[in-house]
Amino acid sequence: MAALLFEEAFALMAIVAAVMQGLSMFSDLGLQPSVVQNCRGDEPDFLNTAWTLQVIRGAVLCLTAALLAWPLATLYGANDPMALELRWLIPLVALTALIDGVQSSRMLSAARQMQLGTVTRLELLVQMCNAIVMVGLAWLTRSVYALAIAAVLAAGLRTFLSYWMLPNRAHRLMLDPASVREIFSFGKWIFLSTLLSFLALQIDRLVFAGLFPLAEVGVYSIAASLALMVSALIGTLQTKVIFPWYARMLDEGVGLDEAFRRTRAPVLVVSTYMATLLIVGATSFFELAYDHRYAQAGVFLPILAVGVWFGCLENMYGAAFLATGHSRWVAVGGAVKLFCFASLLVPLMVWDWGLTGAAVVVATCEMVRAMVNQYLGRQLGLRNLRIESAMLFMLLLASGLGLLVVEHVPLVAEQHPSIRLLILGSLVTLLFSPVLVRVGLPILRYRAGKSDADPASLSAPHP
Repeated sequence: MAALLFEEAFALMAIVAAVMQGLSMFSDLGLQPSVVQNCRGDEPDFLNTAWTLQVIRGAVLCLTAALLAWPLATLYGANDPMALELRWLIPLVALTALIDGVQSSRMLSAARQMQLGTVTRLELLVQMCNAIVMVGLAWLTRSVYALAIAAVLAAGLRTFLSYWMLPNRAHRLMLDPASVREIFSFGKWIFLSTLLSFLALQIDRLVFAGLFPLAEVGVYSIAASLALMVSALIGTLQTKVIFPWYARMLDEGVGLDEAFRRTRAPVLVVSTYMATLLIVGATSFFELAYDHRYAQAGVFLPILAVGVWFGCLENMYGAAFLATGHSRWVAVGGAVKLFCFASLLVPLMVWDWGLTGAAVVVATCEMVRAMVNQYLGRQLGLRNLRIESAMLFMLLLASGLGLLVVEHVPLVAEQHPSIRLLILGSLVTLLFSPVLVRVGLPILRYRAGKSDADPASLSAPHP
């Protein structure tokens, strides 16, 4: 896509995505967490009420985004005339909210029922089709609208598959008063926490698009998107697997500290391993996969990857907070990051640190938020400083060693980027192999010894 389109296209779509995600989070009622956490989550009246609220929310989101399109295009157009395309891009992409709103209610209850295999196959199919359509349209049109049209078609396919692959009884529009009260009672803090989480996640691209040229922000957005792949993967694991699992364990009388202990090592090891790969391979990857216009992204990505590691740590605590009903604590973490960002934005502008300095600001804010969540976790008895410190040390040690090899060992530095990536990937994997084996073997033994999985028995060794 980077070869077919221009840098500004990615900045424009980053703004559109931020606007849509912001509206989505601003109106987040916590429908899926409510279905997962509530004891009535399987009752038809409760599910139909949640689905009806989902339909209403999708329609409101679509209309609101369309109304915001022209004011936002005017605002960003003052910095770069290319941003005037937002007048048409935002309403087009807003159709995804309307389409997503009529998804099957089984998408809400799938996490509660741990139907992870079917949902994963659905999402993989959607992403594969989306990639094919996106590249095809970009090749034909060489226009940013290829990204927008592909997003709408992907939303339509996801909604269709939600009914086809997750068959259910007929849906019915209804608003059961008791269910509405329960959803809003639980969701009020979800609403605030997701709003703050959105701002904490997207504030950088929204603000930087008004401060720096769109071409530079487009390069930054690509680096940020690659870094957030790790955070998105771990975040999805937390939302779809660990949060429901915590809720089930608490219902069965297992203490939160015990449930937390069983998941922390695998999550931290995988997060650290993936973040390290991003840090050491950034320069070689952009040299291999992108042209010279995107070279600066190789500088942004390692900085952002460090911040993403702290973000994964925050996700781990966030799942525990939600499972115990402390959704307001998730909001506190987002508020802390926003305050930190606003505080550092002034010196960023005054001393003209540029986008590299801006990336450092983003990573610093993630670190501060993780420290706050760790403190809040201690209030629930989640004391894990030893394993977290060990993984941070591994991140810094392996990253430093990898960067030293690629920068100062001529035999490696002079190789083709693909060879360098292979060498660096092998080096990082070798360094992490002892801990990867240690957390992976108990899971493999469990899977081999039991055909009918019981999540309560799955545990990693206590480091």
